[in-house]
Amino acid sequence: MMNAVWRMALPPRAPRFRAHAVCLFFLAALATLSGAPAAGSEAARQWPDADQAFQGDARWLGGDAALSVPLGGDRTLWLFGDSFVATSDRGRRSESRMIRNSIAIQQGRDPRTAPVRFHWRGDDTSPASFFPDRSDHWYWPGHGIRLREGPLVIFLFTVIATPGRDLGFATVGNAIAVIDDPDAAADTWQPRIYDIPTPGFDALPATALLRDGEHIVALAIRQEGTHAGALVGYPAAQLAIGRVDGAEWWAGAARGWVRETALGAEGPAFVIDDAGAECSLHRDEHSALFVHVASYGFGATTIGVRTAPALTGPWSAPRTIYRPPESDGPRPAVYAAKAHPQLAGPEAADLVITYATNSFDFADLFTPQGERELYWPRFVAWRLPE
Repeated sequence: MMNAVWRMALPPRAPRFRAHAVCLFFLAALATLSGAPAAGSEAARQWPDADQAFQGDARWLGGDAALSVPLGGDRTLWLFGDSFVATSDRGRRSESRMIRNSIAIQQGRDPRTAPVRFHWRGDDTSPASFFPDRSDHWYWPGHGIRLREGPLVIFLFTVIATPGRDLGFATVGNAIAVIDDPDAAADTWQPRIYDIPTPGFDALPATALLRDGEHIVALAIRQEGTHAGALVGYPAAQLAIGRVDGAEWWAGAARGWVRETALGAEGPAFVIDDAGAECSLHRDEHSALFVHVASYGFGATTIGVRTAPALTGPWSAPRTIYRPPESDGPRPAVYAAKAHPQLAGPEAADLVITYATNSFDFADLFTPQGERELYWPRFVAWRLPE
């Protein structure tokens, strides 16, 4: 699930990469807009000192998506999509395997100083996805949330290979991973994974999750065409046991929250006209505004921000706060902008944002420059205007 990017996909059991390896790049979703976001007067700034947070592991050699989930006690869970994991002590991408997902635990709020430990399955010579691949499908991570003094719940996107057809893969539904004791060391986690029913309309949760009392509200994204965003609420107690049968969808101000069976073929109300295939959504405690962050464009992208007084809107038009320098490269694939409000920025009022870097030429990721600069999440900092 990507916003304006070619996803890299290899057969799940490919033994390793070599410099001359052939890999397919798949277009997961085009971020189609009726117009470019308006330019913002408050620009975000590069934060290169934070980039090293993801570059200190000898075996984890890059990944995308980079969703974050506060776990409590200054611990943050990071969720990554396709990830390079080295299969030798030399730490080279040419001697690595790309697994479908991986995770990391950050201990501390400042990414410049907080230790980050990465996790996946398998062993040093045969790494495997943290959320295990199935015989006919694999998982890419959606967002997650730690329930109050309870389990960790993570939405997953279920993906299948479609060789020779369309983009080579298809997102066919959702699953929920439940981790009963997220306070334990992550290498002891044994997620319980539950497949959940796919809605009868085009809106797939959950790119972002927020708590609303005893409910968890998810942003569900339209998969075809422009990635409009709808809202669905789940009783937290049901999510904790992998159930979603109590879900209610926002159907607009006139109807409020209703069960899926009451929506009809037209589906829910879409509160954000283009939410992006990947994004973040959170409530800013200082301004009491809800803040949506996403990448806009295709290949060469910008980072845009919307705000609203309520989750149900009205949402502002997006305004550009940053153009990643990688967007001006020769074959740019820049995507997956998200905010991480639980992290401490370089200044007290800063909002920390990451985005993913890539290239439309897979070989670029294996050059000396590409190994340093591409397929790593990058950090920027931005101050929400008063």
